[in-house]
Amino acid sequence: KDPARPVFLFGSTPPREGTTQEQALEIARKFCSRSWTLACDGFVVYDIQDEAGRTQEPRPFSFRKTLDPSAYASLLRQVGGKECVVYKSVVEHDVGSFEEWLDRATRSHGHRALNLVGAATSRKSHAGPSLPEAASRVGQRSGLGFGCVAIAERHMTKKNEHQNMVRKMDLGAEWFISQAVFDVEATIKLLYDYGDLCRAKGLAPKKIILTFAPCGRKKTMSFIKWLGIKVPESVEEEIFAAEKPTEACVGILCDLLTRILRQTASAGVPIGINVESVSIVREEIDGAHQLFQNLQRIVLDHEVHSWAIRWIPVPKKNEAESEGDSNAILASPGVKSPGVRGGTTMFAAGVLMGGVLATGAIVALSKTKR
Repeated sequence: KDPARPVFLFGSTPPREGTTQEQALEIARKFCSRSWTLACDGFVVYDIQDEAGRTQEPRPFSFRKTLDPSAYASLLRQVGGKECVVYKSVVEHDVGSFEEWLDRATRSHGHRALNLVGAATSRKSHAGPSLPEAASRVGQRSGLGFGCVAIAERHMTKKNEHQNMVRKMDLGAEWFISQAVFDVEATIKLLYDYGDLCRAKGLAPKKIILTFAPCGRKKTMSFIKWLGIKVPESVEEEIFAAEKPTEACVGILCDLLTRILRQTASAGVPIGINVESVSIVREEIDGAHQLFQNLQRIVLDHEVHSWAIRWIPVPKKNEAESEGDSNAILASPGVKSPGVRGGTTMFAAGVLMGGVLATGAIVALSKTKR
């Protein structure tokens, strides 16, 4: 929420429906273990829906229901020590079921941040509450905040996404998370139009968290476009003309973010970053981690005069104190990671901005004693 500092999030999807509690916990552990070097503020957990009727095009991947995102997010927080932004499609169940879900999400799972999503299409009727009604019900619960989605592609066709965002602010939205960014011009226009409208109304713009997703396969790209995300033909051609498409995509997305930051510096809209790691393909998983680190460096170089990422040892409860070096630099321009030290010590990577620890990361137990 703080507009004075950027936010860095890492996104995931819940396991498939039918996954046992033990299996889900192990999946959460693997996800956190792979992500332990990322200095992120928290996780985004998506609510995967069929979205039938949104388009006439066939779905590239067959739809499979997943576990409740709130339940899986609670496992990520338990294992990784980070809060989650939990996506919730509000229209899929009736009002009573939505209230019951809110009870579980807040009282049982302890979540404090939701991202509310309305209907994928207005051409289909839904059993659940409208977005304004869902927002009202969330607003009645103390300590629970919510954000909404921002769709740049919709702004290019309907020209009113900035007005939609201000209406959602009136409902209580405290931030916005975009779809995956591949079309830089659409994103730049939305940021400027949104900033201009907020100034005209005397409002402080809410933070827009830009989402990026690495793509190294044509089937992944077909799904991205099926979701309604615009991918310029030149971008797609450049990705798949490369010998290593995922690496090429990471480089392209970094260039897009650099252009966005430079060309919207006067828009007055605070920016955050979210990287989706939702693929099961190794190259795209690795690409998501590299993309996160590269994008984080670009944002920090653009917005912060002095920063570094450092290891912070966090002893586990009832176990020996760390012998690790809390001042060892993990990552900064031109500096390599020193590696993990200690046996039973947990380490967190955190971003130091002007000498102040501003961002924490996933913590993970080191595997070996040295």
